[in-house]
Amino acid sequence: MQGENFVILVGKITKAKFKELDNGSYMFKANLAIPAPGDDTSYQYIKVGAWGRMAEDLGDLKNGTCIRVHGHIEESSYDSECRFCKAPEKKYWTEVMIDNFITI
Repeated sequence: MQGENFVILVGKITKAKFKELDNGSYMFKANLAIPAPGDDTSYQYIKVGAWGRMAEDLGDLKNGTCIRVHGHIEESSYDSECRFCKAPEKKYWTEVMIDNFITI
């Protein structure tokens, strides 16, 4: 079976975090606020991220900037413990890694 992992999103940057790492590379993490279908007053918030030169370019943008994102979906995980019973637990999250963008 073959598939494609390609995403196009248009929305406003919120909760942007830009960081230079110890190895000299860059990291960008944010949420992209996208209007909910059929509702002009509510938004869906999609986690987005980028590394390296793309992160550096995104780091120059302010919260509230509207952008069009081309990217792909990545799922990540880490080992943790349940906050209630302290048993081992695996935590997962999904985000769109930005391959390219334009400001609107």
